[in-house]
Amino acid sequence: MVAAFGFYLFRYFSFDLNAPNYLKAVESCFWIFTVLGFGKKHLNKPSHSLTYMSKAAYPVYILHMFFLYLAAWLLFPLDIPVMIKFAISILFTGAGSILTYEYVIRRVDLLRVFFGLRKKKETLEKNQSANSSTHLAKATEGSH
Repeated sequence: MVAAFGFYLFRYFSFDLNAPNYLKAVESCFWIFTVLGFGKKHLNKPSHSLTYMSKAAYPVYILHMFFLYLAAWLLFPLDIPVMIKFAISILFTGAGSILTYEYVIRRVDLLRVFFGLRKKKETLEKNQSANSSTHLAKATEGSH
């Protein structure tokens, strides 16, 4: 992080942020290494939030496209500044994707399957108990 910030300061004070591309590339690599290092240090242990985000990644990725197109369809005709459209679009897409995942996809078993998630434990346990009682009934019928 020190190297990345040092390259940034060098670029800022020496080139007024208009540095040669090779210097920007080196600085970018150092920032990427910094992010990866923080990830290795802080995200390399099990946690409830990391498990939740791992399970949510694919469904939110799929949902975000729908909400992004919906935001564009709703916002592009409006006569407001582009930066406001951009901010509203980001907020709408993020909130819509995450809220739909949390309150619809996670709670409806049929939809869970379409988004690559396993069925809920209660449903799996009901199916297993129903299957085991069916197998037990068939086994006792065959023995008589």
